[in-house]
Amino acid sequence: MNYLILSHVPWEDYPYKRLLDLLPERAEVYFAGRMTSEQQAGSGIRPVSLAELKTLDGKGYTVLVSSPYWLQDVLALKPGYIVALLEPCPEGEDHMMWDKYSALLAARADLVGTASERLYLEQNLYRPKVVYLGGDHPLSCGLIRRGDRLFFLTDYEAIWTRALTELWQPASSGAGGWLLAQHRLRADFYVSMCGKMPAQPTVHYLAATYLYLLGDDAAGRYLARSFELMLLHDYIDCLHSHYRFFSAIEAKKGNLDLAVAQYEITAFTEEERKTAVQMRQWLDNGQFELLQAEIYRVNEDIAEAVRILENLSCPEAQPLLLQNYITSFQWDKALQLQRESGLNGGEAGNIPLPDGAVLPGSAVHPASAVLLAGTEIPVYGGIQLPVIEGTLHLLHGRRHAAIRSFLRVAGAGGEARTLFAEMADLEEAVGRLKGEDR
Repeated sequence: MNYLILSHVPWEDYPYKRLLDLLPERAEVYFAGRMTSEQQAGSGIRPVSLAELKTLDGKGYTVLVSSPYWLQDVLALKPGYIVALLEPCPEGEDHMMWDKYSALLAARADLVGTASERLYLEQNLYRPKVVYLGGDHPLSCGLIRRGDRLFFLTDYEAIWTRALTELWQPASSGAGGWLLAQHRLRADFYVSMCGKMPAQPTVHYLAATYLYLLGDDAAGRYLARSFELMLLHDYIDCLHSHYRFFSAIEAKKGNLDLAVAQYEITAFTEEERKTAVQMRQWLDNGQFELLQAEIYRVNEDIAEAVRILENLSCPEAQPLLLQNYITSFQWDKALQLQRESGLNGGEAGNIPLPDGAVLPGSAVHPASAVLLAGTEIPVYGGIQLPVIEGTLHLLHGRRHAAIRSFLRVAGAGGEARTLFAEMADLEEAVGRLKGEDR
């Protein structure tokens, strides 16, 4: 397998050099940027210029991307596989723009890796294939020979190589086991830390989170202890952050009546109360899959919500699925769903939305959005669909099409001006990335 490295820093500052030594079935490895002859000889990696980058046959490469501002080039290259190496926003970059395009990069990636445990947990709630590039396991977990060198692997390095190998061998025996293995390692670590730090609510919460991802019933016990400790420390505003989590844990166990009751306790705003009413209606009507997906959504477990909704054919699932696609930045899927749902929207009837609004199927198709007040612009999940469309045009190099899409929101409270400013900021960030030691 050939690899292409798209870095956010010059080679001398690249933080993943050891992971490159461990790449499975490593053939040619290219780095987009400058390298000295000594650096090339020491790493076995060849530099590639920006001009040469455009001539590569992307299908034969796995691309490792550590800056979201390479996304336009990645989409143009059409590589065989995309590995997103996510990082917190670097100093000097626009935080909101970095996070937005990092999320779009992650949504397009075949595998996501990060050394930030915060990002690791966030991504686990958005998508199924995420590797934590850190760990606390004290023992060696294997070894790899590279020429005359032996590399003794840490836990996450062994998982990294397994995850990469499965990109092109997805049907191999034990496929996907690395994900559960890493969840178990993290759960065991935090459970052990609970014994050492029994009065720390965060440690118990993290133990509960990893046990929840594993589907382990012990998650509720550790969450209860975390919630109790929060109250003992006078953190009385933890109903949303802690108590609501009980509803997701119970939903995963199939205890939907209890899950709804737990969510209702945390429903303070008008929108949350409407959601609670809708949940109760689904429960009474036996629409358990819709209910379960919505409980996952309000707990930010978008990956589980999407898994359920993608397998439902009822019209009520379509606006919910669209909302979850948008939230998790799966914007290509969101637009595709919107287009496909328009083919038979007249047969759908009235569709209740999570915020209490109703879509008349005779007027608009089921995956369409409520309209922005005073305009004919569809809005869903707080985002206007032309914004999504324009952003995707921009990422695929269709700048004029992007401008046309953004102009469609010109009357929506100055939103278009904000979008054009972001377009300029993105172009500046991309230019800055490619101008640094390239």
